[in-house]
Amino acid sequence: MDAYSDNWNACLLFRNKQLTKQLKDYQKVSALVEYSSSQIVAMGQLLRLHKNPSYGIINDESEWENLFVVIDLLYGGCLSEGLSSYRLGVQELKLCYLVRARLSNKAIATLFNITTRSVLKAKQRIKIKLILSGVDSLDKYIQQYL
Repeated sequence: MDAYSDNWNACLLFRNKQLTKQLKDYQKVSALVEYSSSQIVAMGQLLRLHKNPSYGIINDESEWENLFVVIDLLYGGCLSEGLSSYRLGVQELKLCYLVRARLSNKAIATLFNITTRSVLKAKQRIKIKLILSGVDSLDKYIQQYL
């Protein structure tokens, strides 16, 4: 009888592990269901921007808005609210969000189809609007303080 009980316990333990793993998978999927399909697309776009940036990944303003939401969710806070008093233009706000997502200057330049030098110039203009000193890092400021 003891061999039968041991066998039965082993089977139950194995099944318990299987079901626990399956439950964790379902929890991950259910967390994604809370997001709209457009936000899931935005997550994919953000991943592409990190892995293989190219011009035209983000096509229209609604895609930019969804990307903003995803970046706010992943990196914390609402960046547009933190920057609202500085009167940044639409392109400057996009640049700040991409900096918040820790994209390189080269990736940003590729996405906007401009040179990396143009990205640096745009960052300088934003630093002036944010009243940051010349030695302050715009990237660090956006990523850590806003």
